Amino acid sequence: MVSVLFQTHLAKDGSLFPELAPLLAAATPSDIQALPSLQNNVNVMETINRNLQHMTPDQRRAFGLWFSKALPTSDIIRGHQSLIRDTGNLIAYLPFHNFQHLSPAQLLDGLDVLQRNSITSLKQEFIAHSVIGTYRNLTVQDFTRLGNISCLADPEDLLVYKDTEAFRVIRDTVMDCSREGLSLPSSLISSLLLNNTELKIPSSLSPGRLAEFAPLLPALGVPFLQDLTPSQMLDALPALSSVSFSPAQAAVIVDKMSSINSLTAPGQLQELGPLIVGMKTETLLLLTSDRLLSSLPAMAQHMPSLCSPQANAVSTKLWGFPEVVGWLDEVEPLLYCTPLLSVKPRTRPLVNITAAFTKPWNTQQAKAIFKEVLDAKPNLITQDFLSLGTVGQGVSCKVLQERLRADSSPSSVRRIVAFLRQQPRPLHTSLKKCVIEELYQFEFFSDLLKDLGAEIALSMPVSTIKKFPTDMIDTLRKMIILDQFLMLSRTKQELLVDKMVQRMGMYTGVFTEEEFRSLGIMAPFVVDEVFIQLDRRFFIDNLEFLRGLCYSSTKMDIVARILEEPAVFGPVKNWNQTTLSQVDRFLFFLPNNRLQEISLALMTVGRIEKLFMNQQQWERGDVGIHCSDENERRTIFEKQQFVLQFFLGFLKIHPTSPTPMIPTCEILHTTAPSAWTSSSLTSMSSSAFTNCLELIGRDPFLASYQRSQVLSRVKQMYGPVSSFSSSVISQLGGIATALSLEELSSLRLTERRSVAALGAVSAWTNRQLAALFTTILNSTKLSVSQFDSSMLEAMGYIVCGAKTTEIRLFNAVEFSKAVLWLGQLRLSCSEEQLLVLVELLTHSLAFGPISSWGTDVFIEIGVLAAGLPDIAMSALVKAQIEGITAEAISMIPPDKFAVVFDQRQISVFSYEQAAAVTNAQLAAMTDLQKRALAMVLTPWEDRPVDFRGEPLKSSKLLFSTDNCKET
Repeated sequence: MVSVLFQTHLAKDGSLFPELAPLLAAATPSDIQALPSLQNNVNVMETINRNLQHMTPDQRRAFGLWFSKALPTSDIIRGHQSLIRDTGNLIAYLPFHNFQHLSPAQLLDGLDVLQRNSITSLKQEFIAHSVIGTYRNLTVQDFTRLGNISCLADPEDLLVYKDTEAFRVIRDTVMDCSREGLSLPSSLISSLLLNNTELKIPSSLSPGRLAEFAPLLPALGVPFLQDLTPSQMLDALPALSSVSFSPAQAAVIVDKMSSINSLTAPGQLQELGPLIVGMKTETLLLLTSDRLLSSLPAMAQHMPSLCSPQANAVSTKLWGFPEVVGWLDEVEPLLYCTPLLSVKPRTRPLVNITAAFTKPWNTQQAKAIFKEVLDAKPNLITQDFLSLGTVGQGVSCKVLQERLRADSSPSSVRRIVAFLRQQPRPLHTSLKKCVIEELYQFEFFSDLLKDLGAEIALSMPVSTIKKFPTDMIDTLRKMIILDQFLMLSRTKQELLVDKMVQRMGMYTGVFTEEEFRSLGIMAPFVVDEVFIQLDRRFFIDNLEFLRGLCYSSTKMDIVARILEEPAVFGPVKNWNQTTLSQVDRFLFFLPNNRLQEISLALMTVGRIEKLFMNQQQWERGDVGIHCSDENERRTIFEKQQFVLQFFLGFLKIHPTSPTPMIPTCEILHTTAPSAWTSSSLTSMSSSAFTNCLELIGRDPFLASYQRSQVLSRVKQMYGPVSSFSSSVISQLGGIATALSLEELSSLRLTERRSVAALGAVSAWTNRQLAALFTTILNSTKLSVSQFDSSMLEAMGYIVCGAKTTEIRLFNAVEFSKAVLWLGQLRLSCSEEQLLVLVELLTHSLAFGPISSWGTDVFIEIGVLAAGLPDIAMSALVKAQIEGITAEAISMIPPDKFAVVFDQRQISVFSYEQAAAVTNAQLAAMTDLQKRALAMVLTPWEDRPVDFRGEPLKSSKLLFSTDNCKET
């Protein structure tokens, strides 16, 4: 109706617009863009400006595009200084290619209008560079009006005001930006914030001033914190506890305060806030249950950031008391890290407590509790299945089938589906598969689709989806553009989108804006032939939106080619500063030979930092965190490294290349240590190097030669390895892999946090692991049998450094409580070591004989399932196989895999398990096994299976292990 009113009646009679204004909120972006040209009508402009604040971002963007047709570039350039104020809110939503023609005078005059609207970061950056970069006489009032936009200016432009009244406002604004967590260029932080004489002598700061500087302390680093006195820190604790410090920094603060105050006294733990990450595991283990319980509510929001040994120590201690079943509200924040073995002995009393059915259990815990309900209260399940609450995620397929068949009316089925969708954790793959297989048999399945939700619906194979009529495809499309799509494996993503695109008839012609937006997050996953036809005007107008999406390597190449097309930005050598702002992180999609053509004058240190910071922000966002596989992340890193080293003069390809700079610690935070040359890292000032040691140690892309040279500098700074403090060891991270066997043996690994820092590193050689394990024994003076679960968790990858004779001496119960963490690591243990580790799990006080293990135990032990004895693995039944993680499947030795799994067992695999099968495992399999595996894969990949035992034509795609994730 709105479309008819807007596109038919309004087109004939513009005077109707004020009367139709209340309908603006219901207008679609396409309705808005199709509006007739009414821009010269003052009443219409006022009506739109008045209603914009009530509209969605898409509607505002549509009005901006509509208005851009009536405001050509020439009118903006010729416009009066008051153009923005005269036009009103609407001008804030112009596409950037129009907006960029506003003059500094127009922007400054219309700043209040722009500030009250939601302008994009690109426009904010343009305003900052245009206004602050042009004027040199801005007032206190001007900077107050600019607000946080000032933080996007070039630091050199802000430093012009160093001796003026405005500088105080600038510094306060930058401090606010820092406090709000905004990424700031290193020179802005160092010049405006850290270059303060008061910070030269930390111990001279009053508690009040220290509290004011609190947001800066993480940037000042460990050396600065070590120079503060314990009393200073205690007095400033309320301010310090509101700031996020790294584990090593938090440890310095907590240790210092602990030296003059018992932080474990009543009320003290609650006050630590995020500083709790610095509390020693050993200290937490000494606390009484009362003290821990009283502190948990305040600590709850920071629990996920606790290192594994700390969380394990608290959870296992509390679950060791039978009274824990009455403390569920208090221990709720710890359930995510509570071992299954701690919960299993409590399942009987738990089923008699109503609160137990409201807590966010993980899948394996829920399955254990559900089993107890089934044994103790079978009538509960029969009478009121929905009363299971959060334990419902642990329901067995058999019971779920019984419930669905007992009352298969649409209303009853919908209630059960809604109940499953409300579970606190993602449903296990086997349960989703069970739901789909059962519901697909119902005649009203097509009516149920919208009730399933994206998580369950996406467990359907492509062979099922391809049979959907257009309306069901559309329902599925609308569900998954909002949720879950990025959680699928790359192969699933591409196949699913391919089927949708076929149904939408998008294989010919231009890939339009309407089609792109209808696919949402899925749009970049169309086949290359479709993506390359993307509407170029849409591309230019929506670069900020497009930069936020996920792209495979081939799509990155296409985007790079589009950027250089004459109708877009043209050849790289002609790009200017504004072009670079628009292109932003897409710059890393360009090949190296194209990157070298960008003007050296444009690629300043600040510009390079901006590119790195925006890429980091995307990687940490909802899309980036699930987007790239390891190979794609490395490809982008290598491009980043090239950009930094080429334009900062480290690669002397160009005769005019600048002299290589020595990085500050601040610039390592905004870029990445591994992007710099090892010689530049080792040339850093002593204070900068020690400040950034922890950051360098955590860098996953630091090369072995870089680690070796950095380690040499560490030894220069801190002396021989045998004298390294626990704090230094904790900061080393991956750098420690450059230590020799003798040096590893000389380390003092007395504290769990230093053990955990090394145990989290996966790149050790077998000999290094053995040396580290022995060092831990010698340092702690503990026997192997005395290791508790928190120590075993802290050891992480180092567990594989134990001899099989030593592993047999592990406390089986404590080890079984540590597998929740250890099972998530791709351990480098030998087949023999894994076998002995599994033996520990079969102890009568642990999980018992393998034949008694359910899905819950297999989920809990993760990769350790790869160590099951051949005879036990060959006897696994469906419920057990369903619990084996894809990672564990990929770690089973090829010869063993071919012997233990027959075609019947392989046919039970989920798609994720089947896709995890490696090429080496595939090569060792018989034709029967291969066909069974293909039968699992092909319903999703929708490919023909050759049942004659001949080689599968598409084995490269069928058996790809890239990007496999649990769904």
